[in-house]
Amino acid sequence: MKTKQFLIIVALAAIFAGCATMPPNELVNARQAYKIASDGQAAELAPAELHKAQEALNFAEQSFAKEPDSAKTKDLAYAAQRKAQLAGAVGAMNADKSLKGRADVAFEKKQTEIIQQGKQDVRDAENQTADVRAELDKQAALKEAKDKSDAELAVVQAGKEKADADLLKQQTETANQAKQDLRDSEQRTADARAELARIGAVKEEERGLVVTLSGGVLFRSAQSSLLPSAQVKLDQVARALMSVRERNIIVEGHTDSRGSESYNQGLSQRRADMVRNYLVQQGYPGDRIQARGMGEGAPIANNASAEGRANNRRVEIVIER
Repeated sequence: MKTKQFLIIVALAAIFAGCATMPPNELVNARQAYKIASDGQAAELAPAELHKAQEALNFAEQSFAKEPDSAKTKDLAYAAQRKAQLAGAVGAMNADKSLKGRADVAFEKKQTEIIQQGKQDVRDAENQTADVRAELDKQAALKEAKDKSDAELAVVQAGKEKADADLLKQQTETANQAKQDLRDSEQRTADARAELARIGAVKEEERGLVVTLSGGVLFRSAQSSLLPSAQVKLDQVARALMSVRERNIIVEGHTDSRGSESYNQGLSQRRADMVRNYLVQQGYPGDRIQARGMGEGAPIANNASAEGRANNRRVEIVIER
């Protein structure tokens, strides 16, 4: 019942949150993994691991409510998915152990029955005949049956031990792969940042890694068509971004304050669209890159001077966390 209540709350939260954005695949997978684990044997046989998975999913849901598209949300969701899968695996492993225990009890019961039957056979043989040979034959038959039962049980035990070993190996490999994936992602991000720093100004902000390209390098004054030299610059940017193609990117166009506000808004949007489309043509996933015209509303320098206006005419590429 607690699991159903939790999933109802998650679903309602997802519905309200869905008005703004769809949950990332990592969070969808984490929810599904937790449902599978909680509906399975983990609730009874691995409650501690299932509780950890629920807490991890709660953290991911909270992060999704605050930062729907952030890398932090995806990382927390990925961790919640792994913990839910671990809870399910531990529940299954404990179920196997429980099954083994019941098999041992059944075997002991069978042994007791065989021994009791053997004694009864001996008594029957003694009552029916004094033939020692017949009695020995009966005892030999009983021993053969017991040996066969022991051999069959040994095969079952060996199979269960192999299954336990395979499960442990799989869990270890899964954990190691998760750590390697995280290290690889961090290394790709560091390499991309170093490459982008050679192309334009790079700074770390709360919204992500921001690469600033001068508008004068990309466009002629009051135009949105890329200069030939701009394509060379954007080719370098595209090659650096391809190593982090799993990240969401926002291309922002900015202008100085000369001209009307509506004109600057339209010009900045056209320039942002031009850069965004060029990066997509170079192979960056189109569903992971957006274009936003910021107009003159976010200056980084004083528009009263020519130098300040030049700094404000820029394109910023934001690699979200």
